[in-house]
Amino acid sequence: MQFLSCEIPAPEVVQGVVTRTVPGEPAATQTLAACRRELRPLTGADAHGGLELGPPLQLYADPAPLHAGVEPPPRRPYAPRRPFHHPVWDPFSSAVYLCEGHGVARLGGDGWVALVAGAVTEKGEADGPGTAARFRSPRYLVSDGQGALYVAQERRIRKLQLPRAAGLEPGQREAAPAGGGSAAAAAPAAAAGGRAPAAAAGGEVLVSTLPLLAPADIWGLAYDDGEHGGGSGGGGASGGLLFMTDTALYRLPLGDPAAGPLLLAGREGARGAATGAGADARFNSAYGIVRDGEGNVYASDLGANSLRRVAADGTVSSAAAGLRGSLDPAILPNGCLALCRTDGGLHVLGLGLKLPRLHAAAPPLPPPPPAGPPPRTLPADMCALLGRQPDAFADVAIEVSGRTFHAHSAVLAARSDYWRQCLGGACDADSGAGSGSQQQQQQQQQRRLSLPGAEAAAFEVVLRFVYTGAADVPPALAEGVAELAARLLLPELRELAAAVAAGAPVAAVTVAGLAPAGSNIT
Repeated sequence: MQFLSCEIPAPEVVQGVVTRTVPGEPAATQTLAACRRELRPLTGADAHGGLELGPPLQLYADPAPLHAGVEPPPRRPYAPRRPFHHPVWDPFSSAVYLCEGHGVARLGGDGWVALVAGAVTEKGEADGPGTAARFRSPRYLVSDGQGALYVAQERRIRKLQLPRAAGLEPGQREAAPAGGGSAAAAAPAAAAGGRAPAAAAGGEVLVSTLPLLAPADIWGLAYDDGEHGGGSGGGGASGGLLFMTDTALYRLPLGDPAAGPLLLAGREGARGAATGAGADARFNSAYGIVRDGEGNVYASDLGANSLRRVAADGTVSSAAAGLRGSLDPAILPNGCLALCRTDGGLHVLGLGLKLPRLHAAAPPLPPPPPAGPPPRTLPADMCALLGRQPDAFADVAIEVSGRTFHAHSAVLAARSDYWRQCLGGACDADSGAGSGSQQQQQQQQQRRLSLPGAEAAAFEVVLRFVYTGAADVPPALAEGVAELAARLLLPELRELAAAVAAGAPVAAVTVAGLAPAGSNIT
């Protein structure tokens, strides 16, 4: 496989690359490299040339002032106490989260860095809210795009549930915006990268621990949205976590606490460089994984100096070789893959990857369908009406071969001249509808008819056609349906059933499935 490859020098060891949207410019992105205690922009990441690490961002320990026209106090620079590593973009809050020591911090669009969980210099394993929780060397942050982050910790995975209004900077309190309205209405502005005009809902991150105990220490984590079923997709539409030990790749379904991890590729404790399907493949010493927009997983195999590709069907192949000291892959906006070098800098491969759905530079998702039931149609409503029989509106009972079919005289008379004549013009607008005594009307509502010599199964098909204008005629009933349709003066159904009986191809419209499950029209 031929592709472009280049080296990007860096003054420090890079421990993760992330792309975020530019505040105030939703269509623009900025890619950052975590260089020890600095975050440096990677210019040219959205193009196909000119890749270069720029000067470090100015980070602050205070948020930007909310109001213009007032001389704000000087903002304090943020001085990291430990190196930054494994940053992740979270579209739910439009913010970057990154590990610092034993804590997790958030980078706001204005350069404000705030610790949201754990303690930078104090390790532990306590669940709980925000900075009351404790981590032990967290690594490999990922986002599900729906308000939750996940981070690996040795053989465990910790969950960080973001607060309801995570689009606002941590520490802000919920209050009504100036001029009335709710704080919730102000949240979208902050989620888009801006700031609410007044203090709004903040809350704290809630940290918990998943029940999983991995077979070995976790050295790679990625979110799987369930699309592109197969090896990495798990064959289902629900989300999950992909995690990598040094020799095997697993998928952990989310949403079911009792679900265990599924082995996708490799074998625990068995080292090697063999390609192949599933457990036949081998990894030497994997460090970091990333999932592209087609469901392929890329794992940097530090022990084999290579980049491994796990396809959606579970097949493992070699994507690139000779990558000495490269780990923690990340996908750039231009589709290239960036790997962090252990001796400093980045190794960039022009693989032309499709961006994953949650990538900051990915095309926006189409709007969700409107809430509520699907649009109603006349055939579907008529089919549902037939399926609810008998109901309070049925005024005709038709006996056919021992079965009773309840129906509505207005529908029968409107659809068939036979029924119009049989019902004596009771449904005719010129027949003086509404006249007569109450006793006569009651007798009319309870009218019972019969069809001697007809088959009940064939009449069921006919009645469905009368109500919906369509029918799926089974070949075994075709002759009976054709005869009954001719008798009831339904020429379209007679022609359709006759064609089925003759074995000719027909374009019958099937309405099966429109009626509610378990409905009975008898």
